[in-house]
Amino acid sequence: MEGNRNEFFNEIIGNIDEIFVPDDLHSARRELQDGEISRTLERCFSVISESGKLLSGTTASALSHRKPLSASSLQLSVTSYLSRFLKRGVYDKIKRRQTRLDHNLFDVLWPAMRKTSKARHLEEDINCGIIAPDFDVFVVFQEFLVPLIKDMHCLSIDADFKPQPRLAYFPMDNGERLNTAAFVFDDESLLVTRCLVEVSRNLDQLELPLNLTIGQLEQAERLMMSKIFTTHFADAIGETDSGNYYTMTELLEPDSEVTMMLSSLGLMIPLLDTKDLVQAAESTAFNGALWPYGRGVFVNSANNLAVWLNCQEHLRIISTSSSKEPADMGAAYTRVGRAITYLETQLHFKESYLLGYLQSRPSYLGTGLKMTTIVKLTNLMKEMDNLRHLCSVRGLSMVTNRLSKLTVRLVNMQSMGVVEYVLFQDYCTAVTNILSLEKDMSLTNSKHIATMLVKIFKRKKNSIVDRN
Repeated sequence: MEGNRNEFFNEIIGNIDEIFVPDDLHSARRELQDGEISRTLERCFSVISESGKLLSGTTASALSHRKPLSASSLQLSVTSYLSRFLKRGVYDKIKRRQTRLDHNLFDVLWPAMRKTSKARHLEEDINCGIIAPDFDVFVVFQEFLVPLIKDMHCLSIDADFKPQPRLAYFPMDNGERLNTAAFVFDDESLLVTRCLVEVSRNLDQLELPLNLTIGQLEQAERLMMSKIFTTHFADAIGETDSGNYYTMTELLEPDSEVTMMLSSLGLMIPLLDTKDLVQAAESTAFNGALWPYGRGVFVNSANNLAVWLNCQEHLRIISTSSSKEPADMGAAYTRVGRAITYLETQLHFKESYLLGYLQSRPSYLGTGLKMTTIVKLTNLMKEMDNLRHLCSVRGLSMVTNRLSKLTVRLVNMQSMGVVEYVLFQDYCTAVTNILSLEKDMSLTNSKHIATMLVKIFKRKKNSIVDRN
C-alpha cells in the first residue's frame, strides 16, 4: 500500500515537471488559478498577435521596426516585436506557469501594455516591453525569453548561448591588465552633447529590490554603502574624497535641489510620479510596495559618477563626460570600469554561466553595460526612419528625446556574449561611423548651397549686364 502511494505521488511530481519546467527548481509547481489574471493575459496575447500581423511578409529583424516617435507607436512596435517570439504554441505552453515567488507571464509582459503619455518620465523601451520581476523567470518562461533575449542582444536565435566571459573592462599590455581605456569622439563639429555609461549588478544572496522586505532593503543598502562610502572606493575611481549619499526620500521632495543637480549633471534616472494614480501603480509594479524606502544615490566628489541603490537593480553605476569634454567617452567608461572592477572584489553578485550578470532589465543581461552618446544629427534626423535603420544595422538603438527634437541617444544593443572592452570598442566604432555620415551630409549640403549661391550671383550679374 505504501509503495503504491509513493508511486502515485512520484507520478504526480513527474507530470508536474513535464507540464512546467524540465529539471524544475524555479517554478511554483502549481498552475495560475486567478481567473482575472488569466483573462488579462488573453487580452494581452490578443494585442500582441494582432500587432504582429503588421510585420507579416518581412524578413528583417523587428528591432529595425521600432519607432519611438510617440507613446502609441512605441507600444505598437514593441508588441509587434514580441509577436515574433510569443506564438500561440509558446503562449499556451507557458501561460499558466508561475515562478517560486508567484510571478506569472503578465508580470513579465505588462510594460508593453502600459498606456504611457509624453508627460511621463519613462525610459524609451530598449528592454522591448518586458521586465524580469525575479530571477526565476528566465527559466520558467524560457521558451519565450531565450530567443527574445538572443535577438535583443544581436545574437543568432538558432545558435546556442556561449558562456559569458569574465569581466574585462580594459586592454592588456605586456600580459598585464591596464586600468584605463581612452577614447574621444572626433567632434570638431560639436555634434556630441554628452556621453553616459551605466553598469548594473544584483547581490547574490538577495532577490530583486521589488521583492525585498524592509529588513532586506536595509541590509542591501547598508552592505553596499559600507563598500562605496570608503577611501578605498574613492582611490579606485581616482579621487581623494568620499562623496555624498542622498536618500530617495530627499530626491522625491518637491523642488529637490539634489534632483535638479543630478538632472543637470546627466546622472538622474527616470522616476515615476507616484502622485499620479496610473504612475503610482506602475511604480509599485517596477519597485514594490515599499518604495521609496531603502533607496538612495551616492554621488562622488567630482559630481561625474552616481551609484543608485535598490532602484530596479541593487546597484546602478552611472558616469558622464564633463561639460568641457562632452565627447570624452573614454573618461566616463574608465570611471565605471574602475568602480565596478573594485566592487567585484568586495561584493558577490548574481550571475549565470550563460546569461552573465542577471538583471531585472533584460537588455542589461551579460555584462550589465550600456553606453549612451547624446548627439545632434541635424541632417540625418530629417529622415528618422533612415537614421533608425543606419543605427540598427550597426548594433545601436536610437532613442528620441521627448523634451527636444534636436538630439537623439545612441545606445548599444548588445551587452552579452563578449567582454566589456570589446563592447566598448565596437560601440565607439559604430557611433563614430554615424557621426562621419552626418559630417559628410553637412559637407555635401554646404557644397550644394555654395553652388546654388554662385548660380544666383551669376544670374544677378547677367541680369545687370542685360539691363545696361
